[in-house]
Amino acid sequence: MPVAMSTGTDWLKSVLIDRGYLARIKGEGIKVYLVILEACGGIPDQSVTMSLNQLMARTRLSCPTVIDSLARLETLGLVVSTTHERGKVKTYYIPDPPQSESA
Repeated sequence: MPVAMSTGTDWLKSVLIDRGYLARIKGEGIKVYLVILEACGGIPDQSVTMSLNQLMARTRLSCPTVIDSLARLETLGLVVSTTHERGKVKTYYIPDPPQSESA
């Protein structure tokens, strides 16, 4: 298990620090991103199904803040919503994003 954790930690450091995404995630978006990452085991190329209520409870953020954060994460390519029905529990895919354009 320590090997997987180390790999996940290295990947997360690479995405947030080395690729420059931490500087581009605005406001409370980092909380939403980390909750989604934790739910998928901290490994890229995974999907996780979470409701808006689950995200709000885990981050202790308001509904509009979570929605805005998700939209920003999607714009950055850090999270991809694979369920597009309004009012439904959504599945999010966590890609291994490319080098940040501003890095």
